[in-house]
Amino acid sequence: MVEGFAAEIPLADNAGRMPIARLVRMIWLTGVMFVVGPSLFGQAPPSSALQVVQQSWTFRDGAPEAVYALAQTSDGYLWLGGQTGLVRFDGLRFEPFKSPFGEELLSTLVSALSAPSSGGLWVGYGYGGFGFVYDGHVKNYPADQPASGTVKEFAQNPDGTLWAATTSGLWRFDQSSWRPIDSGWNAPVPADHVGFDRAGVLWVIGQHRLFFVRPGHTQFELAMNSLPSNDFTLDADGRVVTGPIEGKKGVNLNGESPNEYPLFGNNSAVLIDRTSAVWVASHDPLVRIPSSAALPNILKGVAGTSHETYDVRLDDFRSKLVDREGNIWFAPPTGLEKFFYSRLKEERFPGDSNFAIAVGDDGAIWIGSFNGYIYHIVHGKAVVVQRLGGPVLFAYRARDGTLWFGASSGLWRLTGRKLVRIDLPGGMAEQARFLQTITQDQHGGTWVSFGRHGLYRFADGKWTPYGGHDELPKTGVVIEFTDNMGRVWFGYMKNQLAVLNDAGVRVFGASDGLRVGNIKAIYGRGSEIWVGGEFGLEQVDGGRIHSFSSLNEEWFRGITGIVETANGDLWLNGLSGIVHLRHSEISEGLKNPAYRIKGERFGRREGLPGLPRQLSQIPTAVEAADGKLWFSEANGLVWLDPSTAEHPAMPAPITIQSVSADDKSYEPVFPVSFPAHTSSIQIYYSAVSLSDPEAIRFRYKLQAHDKDWHEVAMANPVNYRNLPPGSYHFDVAASDTNGVWSDKLATAEFTILPAFYQTTWFRVVCASTFLVLLWGLYRLRLHQLHRQFEVGLEERVGERTRIARELHDTLLQSLHGLMFEFQAARNLFTRNPEEAVKLWTAPSVPPSRPLLKAGVPFRAYVRN
Repeated sequence: MVEGFAAEIPLADNAGRMPIARLVRMIWLTGVMFVVGPSLFGQAPPSSALQVVQQSWTFRDGAPEAVYALAQTSDGYLWLGGQTGLVRFDGLRFEPFKSPFGEELLSTLVSALSAPSSGGLWVGYGYGGFGFVYDGHVKNYPADQPASGTVKEFAQNPDGTLWAATTSGLWRFDQSSWRPIDSGWNAPVPADHVGFDRAGVLWVIGQHRLFFVRPGHTQFELAMNSLPSNDFTLDADGRVVTGPIEGKKGVNLNGESPNEYPLFGNNSAVLIDRTSAVWVASHDPLVRIPSSAALPNILKGVAGTSHETYDVRLDDFRSKLVDREGNIWFAPPTGLEKFFYSRLKEERFPGDSNFAIAVGDDGAIWIGSFNGYIYHIVHGKAVVVQRLGGPVLFAYRARDGTLWFGASSGLWRLTGRKLVRIDLPGGMAEQARFLQTITQDQHGGTWVSFGRHGLYRFADGKWTPYGGHDELPKTGVVIEFTDNMGRVWFGYMKNQLAVLNDAGVRVFGASDGLRVGNIKAIYGRGSEIWVGGEFGLEQVDGGRIHSFSSLNEEWFRGITGIVETANGDLWLNGLSGIVHLRHSEISEGLKNPAYRIKGERFGRREGLPGLPRQLSQIPTAVEAADGKLWFSEANGLVWLDPSTAEHPAMPAPITIQSVSADDKSYEPVFPVSFPAHTSSIQIYYSAVSLSDPEAIRFRYKLQAHDKDWHEVAMANPVNYRNLPPGSYHFDVAASDTNGVWSDKLATAEFTILPAFYQTTWFRVVCASTFLVLLWGLYRLRLHQLHRQFEVGLEERVGERTRIARELHDTLLQSLHGLMFEFQAARNLFTRNPEEAVKLWTAPSVPPSRPLLKAGVPFRAYVRN
């Protein structure tokens, strides 16, 4: 056992130190202090509270080599021009430029690039000539009469006029063609560099001499001979940085001789980023100097100046850029380098990882590592207190200030400057490797969990299983916490939460609304307690449980650390990284359970070395006495100061890149019309964040076709098949790197032309033809029915005529026959009365009298 603090271990830095001899070369940086502003002297610069993170791409990653120029277009893409041509970079993939319309650049040797704010990209060629790339098209401006020579650099003044420095002198674009300026301008030949300052003055470097022309003038004036560097100092927007230089006569720019000249490094290119830090690029290692009170000492060559060096050397000083999000880019011969700032600062312990953390006094932090070391960090320096046998499983500062450490070698308590081992309860001496979590209650008792092997309370030198509270669940306790009200909270596996107070034990479960899975984090400043687990974040307020949802569902997964700061903000450490939720967002989530909370996320891009462990060494987030937040990750330890200014994520510009129909590309100039019979339409869109390209999310919708927005994580082409002819309106939106949706939409309006048989006039003709045909069929049917009626009528009339004729003929014949019989009877009656009476009274009608009914006496018939 070691009494006292042993060997001091300097925390590893991610940058080296530069010999002072090399700093002397930067004496010409004197004017930089005037760019930063005198108000910064005597106070820490913005970049001093940030950590610089470096990211590299080489030829193996697809990056081009020998890059001469960098530019960022209005759609967010980074363009690289060099010996291998023109390449586009979205933060993930390098894509050699190829026009979808088959148009070619003048040359594959690209020597200069410029991206106007109005869109598009100007290209200068190493063999002379200019080109403009816009929406996939290429318009070349060959400069043969006279030849332009190699294009070195572009510059655009505030009114939009574009200038170019070439080996044949200065050229200017007159809105239709490139023309060299005449000799009356008195410009240098050749022109190596050209740029505008903030006042609109045009500065030109040629053969190590400096010239300028004031706004509204047409003749250059010589400003300086024998420059210390052949490159300007540029600000983050690419403007020439000017400032007073001691011993130099002022340049009369506005009639007041302000004594301002461009500032130069010594055989180096100087760039000032958006935090006012100074970057010095040369054939020597890259140097970064924070703009602080130490800057004058740097310029005087005083030792001890704060600076950082990076093993990045430039062959061409033009290949540097600060993008819109504040990333700093350099293109050394080997590929591409990006530097950016993170609010996270990593503390490195070479050869050690997986840390349990606990707060100490005055901002100090206590750390127990997987290798068994106990570290004490005070004022940025770490000392080793002792090495315990086996991994440290938890670290805890009790309410009374006592520090406890659980390790596979046992339970340890720091008393004064000594670590003392505490005997474990009977039967658990061999189970120290299962030590899980610890807390101290308001009565001074210490609760220690062995996971699924049991829970014990240690007080007055005695261990009591479950503290004598048999009503506590017997499943494994994963995390414990004692709140400011003295309540002891136990987070269990299988979605169980228990709270112990003077009134007894209360257990929460799924029936109470608890839905976080295995509980791994508990924290709270007042009566409201935050509970985090594998599947979510919830708040317990009395007996009520409030659930929350976020813009990104992954934010609340695998939470193993929770800190609530004094202003009500919440900081989470989980499987998505570190998430910051503002108090206003939390309040809105409490009022509206359906509200999706917005926040700020720190992940791999911000320098997070890994993700937190999910079982041991929790909690993984603590707040130190000085307000700094510390987070333990599987591969390192990071901290941040929540009081430092936040930099809201910039919305990524969303654009429609191209549209194709049946594998034929169309210009993204809308509205666009597609021919008839189009069966497949593809829409290519993008939103580029060079800071964190993987964090951008997209949602799109085709009006009148899609019922809801489709949300996707990657900008894959959207394909619509078999759309009917008509006009369509496609909208797509992008989120920022924190998942907040932008109100700006990119829109594609297109029309699918109908075939002749799909047109309105064809439908009208078809409908008219159908109606005429229907009318004709109707008339034909009427004719058929009329004919049928006439035929039927003729048949009936004929039949009736026949019947009438037959009746007529039969009746006459019968009457005549009857008359003959009457006459015969009359004649017979005079001669033979008896025979006449027989004839008169015959029982049936004679065959010659068919109209008389059978069986009716003839006399009766005649009588009737």
